[in-house]
Amino acid sequence: MKRLGKRFAAVVCMILAIGALSGCGSEDKVGYVDMARVQKEAPMVQQYQKKMEDKDKALNDELQKDKQSMSAEDFQKKQQQAQQERQIYAASMQQQFLSEIQTKLADIAKDKNVGIVVYKEVVPSGGIDVTDDLIAKLQ
Repeated sequence: MKRLGKRFAAVVCMILAIGALSGCGSEDKVGYVDMARVQKEAPMVQQYQKKMEDKDKALNDELQKDKQSMSAEDFQKKQQQAQQERQIYAASMQQQFLSEIQTKLADIAKDKNVGIVVYKEVVPSGGIDVTDDLIAKLQ
C-alpha cells in the first residue's frame, strides 16, 4: 500500500513538473498544492485507499480458501494471478484518482486565475496555495 502511495506521488509530481516546465517564461500566476497534506486530509483519498484494501483483502481471502484444495504448483500460479490482478486494479485506481485531481486542479486554477498549479516543493517562494481548495473539492 505504501508502494502505491509512493508511485502515485511520483506520477503526480511528474505531471505537475511537466506542467511547470511548459509554463516557464509566462506571466501567469503560479499556484501550488501540498500533496502530502491532500493525501492525509482528503476524504476521497481515504475512499480510494479503502477500495484498495478491500480488493486486497478479497484476493487474500480467496487465496486462503483455495490454498486448502490446490497443489503447491497450482497455488503458486493462483498467487501470481492474484498479484497481477492487484497491480491492474491499483493502476486503474491510480489513473482514476489522477484524472479526478487534474480535473479539480484545472477548475481551481480557472477560478483563482492561476496559470499553473505545481507541487509546493517546486515553488521556491510566493505562489498561491490551493491545497485547501483541492481538499474541499475532493469531498
